[in-house]
Amino acid sequence: MTDLERKKALILDEAEKLLPLVLEILPGHAAEGLIEIYEPGSYEGKTLRKLCDQTLSKKNLTIEEQLIAEDIARQLDGGKLLCRGQDIEGTALEFAISEETEAGEKYFYVPVRAIKPQEGGLGLTIFD
Repeated sequence: MTDLERKKALILDEAEKLLPLVLEILPGHAAEGLIEIYEPGSYEGKTLRKLCDQTLSKKNLTIEEQLIAEDIARQLDGGKLLCRGQDIEGTALEFAISEETEAGEKYFYVPVRAIKPQEGGLGLTIFD
């Protein structure tokens, strides 16, 4: 069994235990993002895009969360959501990695980045 197969088997074993899912949406290359914790049973069968939409439509944000949400909105103006360099089509568990808190509690973690294509640079002008 390869390392990848072992990792997938571990994820499937843990999925059967129904772990919480921590979704973090980060603006650009920022270190901190908007975090939502989905309890076991609340994210199964939902696409990652649907969970991201739910997280981004959250009301009652703290001031810090509002600033992060504004940064995400700026990135999404002409940009898109990516997880590990891929479009976020598929279920959250397809993108999840198993993590553990210092207290030994396991959970799934899904980091999503709101990336806007770079602007500027040197243009190429061709003269005939």
